[in-house]
Amino acid sequence: MIFTKYCKNPRKFRIILLLMIVTLIVITLLILNNGLQQQHQHSISAEKIIDEHFVAQAYADEATQQLLRQQQKEAASVFRKKSDADDGGNLVVLKSPRQNGIIQPEKYDEHKLKSRLIQEKIDNLKQQQKQNNLDPEEEHTIAESVSNAIHIFYSAPVPWYKTRKTSKDILLTDGGNSSTLRPPAKILNSAFYPALGLYKSTKDIYEKHFENIRNCGVGVLILSLNNAGKSPSSSSSTQSSTSSAEWQSLYRDILEIAPKYNLSITFEITVAGNQSYSYIQQQLQDVRKFYKYPGFLKIYSQSRRHLMPIIYISNAYKLMDATTAQAFCKTPDSLRYTLDAYFIGHIRLKNHADYMRRLCLDGFYSKLPSNGATFASTWKNWSYLKSFALTYKMLFVPTVGPGFAERNKFPRHGDIQRHRSNGRYYGVAWRTAILNHVGFINIASYNNWADGSQIEEVLPKAGFLDYSPGKPSKYLDLTTHWVTNFVKTRNEAATAAAASHTLLSCYEYLNNTIC
Repeated sequence: MIFTKYCKNPRKFRIILLLMIVTLIVITLLILNNGLQQQHQHSISAEKIIDEHFVAQAYADEATQQLLRQQQKEAASVFRKKSDADDGGNLVVLKSPRQNGIIQPEKYDEHKLKSRLIQEKIDNLKQQQKQNNLDPEEEHTIAESVSNAIHIFYSAPVPWYKTRKTSKDILLTDGGNSSTLRPPAKILNSAFYPALGLYKSTKDIYEKHFENIRNCGVGVLILSLNNAGKSPSSSSSTQSSTSSAEWQSLYRDILEIAPKYNLSITFEITVAGNQSYSYIQQQLQDVRKFYKYPGFLKIYSQSRRHLMPIIYISNAYKLMDATTAQAFCKTPDSLRYTLDAYFIGHIRLKNHADYMRRLCLDGFYSKLPSNGATFASTWKNWSYLKSFALTYKMLFVPTVGPGFAERNKFPRHGDIQRHRSNGRYYGVAWRTAILNHVGFINIASYNNWADGSQIEEVLPKAGFLDYSPGKPSKYLDLTTHWVTNFVKTRNEAATAAAASHTLLSCYEYLNNTIC
């Protein structure tokens, strides 16, 4: 009756109809919500069962674990058969983000997302470089052959210790009636610590070193002759001759072992402004004693048409201030009559290159591996020095090195310390030398630990520098990489010249030949 009464009024009828619609919507939502809750509870129970299986499997013994794995396989087989029957064989397994059996909700973190994207880019670049063989540290290769165009400074023996110059410590004895000077303390003269320890010069050490040098592709060792004929000022004449004999014996051992590893030996003599013509002549006579050894380096000169040694002269620019200003020119009393060789002089300043020309030397080298310390050791000046050498038919030999790190608090050579920068410093020096198409390159050094310019393996030790984050043999591998690039560039230049029927310059000769 009430419904019929209200229906007679159109306004009240619309209100009743609206209330009925709202009621139906509410009832529908309640039914749907109830179904979702039941489904969620079912999934939670399933995850709980999976987690319980995981925990039971993690803490069970081996026999129980095998039984659980067998049960899981059987359950999975039954589930797969049932799913195949329902889906026609199209099974899709959805995996949840799980760690140790526990679901981890994914959260958005901008910082972590950016870090992950950057790390992915770095990993992709590393993988690409590894595929293209662009990372010399990862190569671990051995050079196929040695090149006589690469020379390396080698120290034998290594001066591990130095004595304090001013030692005023006095040791009192006999109740203070007499006193004696305390012996000067020895200080370790190296900023790095070698992997072989503080070794002595023995044949076993030579063989290990020469094998490493050969594997790098380096073909020539440069030995310093500045101590061969010297003795302490307090030594007698007998001690002096003994010392000289010991040095000659050391060089003979090296010259006999080097050819076994396809290596050659040359020498660097050192002069000073106050040293006489007779002193330089004596040093050349000492070098001449080793001339007939098979391991002594000899190269073919096209202009002189015979084999001749290469001799480096350290501090050669100082000869301009001495009486031996033109000692190497072709005169009756020339030093070339003592030893006919291809002389390469050490320079520092820009005008020293002209000194070498006036001294009648055949070329010049920079020696110091510190970029920016001198004009000659500055990489950007090498193109000028090579052009100067070509103009006067001379040879420019740049010196590359991994760095420079003297242990002295006040370095004796001034501010020439150079950080290795994880091999990048060494790489830029090599790249600059190769781009200038030089004929010879010398490396400073293999084991000059006193200057911290060595490429020999180091041992990480407290209080000493090392090659971190690289491995102990980092710079041996880098040397192999760059020597291989240098030889490849030389061969490409020779091939291009042969194809175009052009003459090679003094810097492009191969097969142990110079102008």
